[in-house]
Amino acid sequence: MATKESLVKFAYSLSSSKKYKSFKRDVWEVLEDLDSLKKRKFDFFMIILVLVTIFIMIYEIKHYVPPYIYAIEIIAIIVFIIEWLGRFWVSSDFHQMIIQKYEQTQLRSKKSSTWVLLKGALIKKLGFVFSPMSIIDLLAILPFYRPLRILRFFLLFRLFKIFRYTQNMNFLFKVFVEKKFEFVTLIILFSFLVFFASTIIYVFEGSGENDNINSFYDAIYWAVVTITTVGYGDISPSTSEGRFATMLLIISGLGILAFTTSIVTTAMTEKLEQIKENNILTQASKLKDFVLICGYGKMGMVFAEEFKEAKENFVIVDIDSEAIFKANEKNYLALRQDASDPQALEELNIKNNAKYVLAMTNDDALNLSIILSVKSIAPNLDIIARANAAQSKKKFKIAGASRVLFPYEMASIATIEYLSQPSAYSAINIILQEKLKPIADEVEIFLDEKTSTQVIKKELIDSFGLKLLGVAKKGDAKEFIFNSKKSEIVVENLDVLILIGHSDDIASFKNALIKG
Repeated sequence: MATKESLVKFAYSLSSSKKYKSFKRDVWEVLEDLDSLKKRKFDFFMIILVLVTIFIMIYEIKHYVPPYIYAIEIIAIIVFIIEWLGRFWVSSDFHQMIIQKYEQTQLRSKKSSTWVLLKGALIKKLGFVFSPMSIIDLLAILPFYRPLRILRFFLLFRLFKIFRYTQNMNFLFKVFVEKKFEFVTLIILFSFLVFFASTIIYVFEGSGENDNINSFYDAIYWAVVTITTVGYGDISPSTSEGRFATMLLIISGLGILAFTTSIVTTAMTEKLEQIKENNILTQASKLKDFVLICGYGKMGMVFAEEFKEAKENFVIVDIDSEAIFKANEKNYLALRQDASDPQALEELNIKNNAKYVLAMTNDDALNLSIILSVKSIAPNLDIIARANAAQSKKKFKIAGASRVLFPYEMASIATIEYLSQPSAYSAINIILQEKLKPIADEVEIFLDEKTSTQVIKKELIDSFGLKLLGVAKKGDAKEFIFNSKKSEIVVENLDVLILIGHSDDIASFKNALIKG
């Protein structure tokens, strides 16, 4: 009883220790966090260490190695052991599993022994110990014990350790795991053909007709060499039956090779595409203040071009592989994913890193799903949605879209403006598209908590060669003060000045405002 109480008390003390959690988190980051710079540096160090120890052990076979060189081997083994212990430690939260089991038994008013509390946690840890990569790590340590020369065979397992430190190699290794059924089928077929052919050749030529076949092992060797189309020629059939079996085996071997090539090629293509998508996803998730463009149709293409010109960070998401292919051709960050899938949006970390979302697909139902998914993850994130039908505009607003674009309505308004005032429309359009040096830009006002208002003199704006179109109160276009005649403009926090001028002059004006 005392042992159980001590165990539970110890588990709770670890659970409440901030230093313990922080240290374990740091160790996990170095060993397991794929996005961590610390892990990349550690992986590089381990690859170099593995290669150096392998070189030493190969070199010493026919050369004299000074004793001090073995210090590197000792250091490497210590590092390998510490690494394995670290992975064993972070593989699961031993204390949390004990606490969870203890609380479950208390809740159900059941008696619990020390073994009951430890059982689940120990099984979890043993699962790690007997995992393939853990076994490779342990076998990689064995070659250090030189008195057992046979253990040098396990030197090869140090090479396998490199798979752990290279993420892309890990992905490729998983090809064989994911295609397990196909490869098992292939191995069974290969084994059957080898056994069948070796039996035939041994029956017809193993009783003295062929001097090179003295045992069933020789027949198996001949069958393997033949079916793989290597054909060393050291064992050749001498009877008609043996030659006939050889022809069938060669034809079967070609079929197996074709089958193998097909499996590997298909799996590699799928996995390489997945690796590419994972790399893009990693890049996208690290972006700050990016715009998420959902749908790379006509409007999505226009927005992407504009953001590229403005040097804005943006990510394109579309379910259509052809659209993603077109986006990748222009070197955009583009992912083939369903933008209405909350999990896909969470992987992009839109809650913390996205500036706003554009729902620009040609399907109103999909755009509505995107709006709802985004709002479920980031309720305060601004969403601009495209409505392909007039009746969808109200639905989008109710769902949470900040603004709704209706292309046909916008095109009609622009056409009317052009017909009524063609010269003014063309001039403003050229300026907005930045085809002339002057541009229209926004300058947002940021004030500290102690300052409620700021006074900006018109002459300051004029001194930079800028023209003030107006002020959008709190950034809301509905509360727009157009072309104020006052010599002094009183602005509040988050007000937006709309200015026309050269980009350099606007940048200088922003700096002047910041400096006060």
